[in-house]
Amino acid sequence: MIWMAAVAVAVVSGLFSLIVSILLIANYVQVQAITPLDNPELLKLRQQLAATPDADANLVTQIRAMDLLTRKAFFTSQAHLKMGGYLLLGGVAALLAAWRTAARCKTRLPQPDVAPPRGSYWMSRARAGELVGFAGALWVVTALVAAFFTRLDFPGTGVSAPADSTQVAQAESAAAYPSWEVMQQNWPSFRGPGGYGVAHYTTAPMKWDAGTGKNIKWKTEAPLPGANSPVVWDNRLFLSGATESAREVFCFDTESGQLLWRRALDKLPGTPDKPPKVGDETGYAAPSMIAHGDCVCAIFANGDLVSYDFEGNLRWAKNLGVPDNHYGHSSSLLAYQNLLFVQYDQNKNGKLLALDLADGHEVWAINRQKISWASPICVNTSFGLELVVNSEKNVDAYDPLTGQPVWQLACLDGEVAPSPAFGGGMFFVANDNAIATAIRFGANEQTPKPEIAWQWDEALPDVSSPLGTGQHFYVATSRGQIVCLDSITGKVAWGQDYDNGFYASPVLVGDRIYAVDRRGTTYVFKTGPVYELIATSRLAEDVFATPAFMDGRIYVRTEKHLFCIANSNEP
Repeated sequence: MIWMAAVAVAVVSGLFSLIVSILLIANYVQVQAITPLDNPELLKLRQQLAATPDADANLVTQIRAMDLLTRKAFFTSQAHLKMGGYLLLGGVAALLAAWRTAARCKTRLPQPDVAPPRGSYWMSRARAGELVGFAGALWVVTALVAAFFTRLDFPGTGVSAPADSTQVAQAESAAAYPSWEVMQQNWPSFRGPGGYGVAHYTTAPMKWDAGTGKNIKWKTEAPLPGANSPVVWDNRLFLSGATESAREVFCFDTESGQLLWRRALDKLPGTPDKPPKVGDETGYAAPSMIAHGDCVCAIFANGDLVSYDFEGNLRWAKNLGVPDNHYGHSSSLLAYQNLLFVQYDQNKNGKLLALDLADGHEVWAINRQKISWASPICVNTSFGLELVVNSEKNVDAYDPLTGQPVWQLACLDGEVAPSPAFGGGMFFVANDNAIATAIRFGANEQTPKPEIAWQWDEALPDVSSPLGTGQHFYVATSRGQIVCLDSITGKVAWGQDYDNGFYASPVLVGDRIYAVDRRGTTYVFKTGPVYELIATSRLAEDVFATPAFMDGRIYVRTEKHLFCIANSNEP
């Protein structure tokens, strides 16, 4: 009988919809009460890492694996939640269809004549039906909102993640990219892994001479001009170069210095016919490239961004728009997991971008209010990994995976080119004609609220980025000064004057600091509260780019050449 079948379907679909709606609403209440990604074990491991910066790779690997599993579990649950919403819609649709069918097919028997009900009876009955219908509709809508619009904040960031199964795929694909530990063993970006000037290897040569050839393993020509630094991954070294009419990427063999391939970048959709105006010291290829696993990326002054594999095959290319930048674009590239970070600051409409390394599509973008010529850094803090950038006014920290702002501090001024430094759990920023600021986190363990630890306003850099070693911060200026500041008190430990200024940023290698001046002289000195010069070496060529440091080797880009410096006893 159709009526009985329809009633049965209505009862089953009604119970099904009721159960699904209860589960969806209960899940919403639970999510609002707790943060599923605040895994106590993960937070405990992060605190352990923050307390022991020199922890072994196993701890870092464990943190990364647990973080990835937690995120994958979250995105999977969000996908299931979304499916629950679709099931609820289907259940409600089946209930309404069955109810309507049953109403039409029910047989009505003749009724005997009885006294008519009171006039208010039908009105009360109609109102009761309306109330039941409204309550049911409200319950269903509430459950659907819980299914499709539940938002979840990542720990310490306040960013909401979309409940989409594609996020699961992104988390899984990120695992295929180089781990933080593998990045540390290479020199993938400007100022090395993470971009803050600390070398993984401690075996760099301390003395060489270009005139006699002492400890010069090889020397080769840099085909086109560029102020960018060399980046190294395994046995490949990459540079970019450009003029008004040419933009190229170069790959060298690290053993011999042989040019393995060079690729000229063709005109892309959006590439301007006329190059933008740039400063003489900036040029058309100031930003350093990024090497990441099996791909390299380069960006040029006209907004062209390109990615190749290690054999020189084009992966993708795009134009980001000609930057409104009165000196020319100079911010270097950075990468983590499957994301390429581009600090695309401009006079107006600047952005911080995260692009997928696989195909260059935009993953997230943050509008920037102020311009700078600095580069981003990515560091492990007690609150997890943070992407930190400078501007003419603020220091901004973001969650690198989502782009959600984590903290902001207004402490800069002027045309900022130096990038942030990090050491001993503190950030340090400085710029000429402004003020230097040491930044520590507040006492609140749950929120990384920044605080100014101390400030200093004497010898300050306008190009070279400062360096943090834990106990001290070091500043190298274009006027030929290097100053060592105590990281806790901000007091000057020592200061030293040199013959020439510094554009290249100082780099920490073990317990030594390498600082290269504009005339190609490298000063190697001990870290610590007392100035102790270890060695002085010269290349007799101008140097504006920060060297790359690998195991037993230093790669230096001069104005016209590329040098590999290695101890003579290296095989």
